[in-house]
Amino acid sequence: MNHEVKGMAWKKLGESFDTRIASAAEQVTRRITRRNALRTALVGGAIGISELAIGQSPAWADACTANCGPTRRCSGCPSAGCPSGYSLCRGSSTSTCFNSQGYRCEWPSGEWVACSGLGSFGHGIKICYDCIHGSACASWCTCLSACICCNCVSAADIKAEQQRLNSLVAS
Repeated sequence: MNHEVKGMAWKKLGESFDTRIASAAEQVTRRITRRNALRTALVGGAIGISELAIGQSPAWADACTANCGPTRRCSGCPSAGCPSGYSLCRGSSTSTCFNSQGYRCEWPSGEWVACSGLGSFGHGIKICYDCIHGSACASWCTCLSACICCNCVSAADIKAEQQRLNSLVAS
């Protein structure tokens, strides 16, 4: 019996450790992907526009795999935004809104760039949305958008896609 109790204690310790590692990994992933997106926008923006002007694909437009971290996915995610009945979970690094997995709703905008540099001209991005149903913090989940602006060729295309996306998410 004593061995059984010790085994259960080790199992709980292992589960606790796994949860802490997953939480830390998600925080690092979110910060790194946001930092990479900002770097890509600042450094690659001028290069991309100049290469777009001469009709070439930007050099940094390599494919990437998007991941919204270990937080559970919402069911019924649309191509952009949150499912019906959900809204963006707007939080902060000190938010007390944790989902049932123990992850904090921490982004003030409720969304973050998961992947950039997609599409034949490198203007495409995928966005992760933190979605909450009502005020039920325990149920917040994430949605990954479809590729946004993957077919954009000109600055006018990018602007039109931004406006379309803003109206889609607002509704």
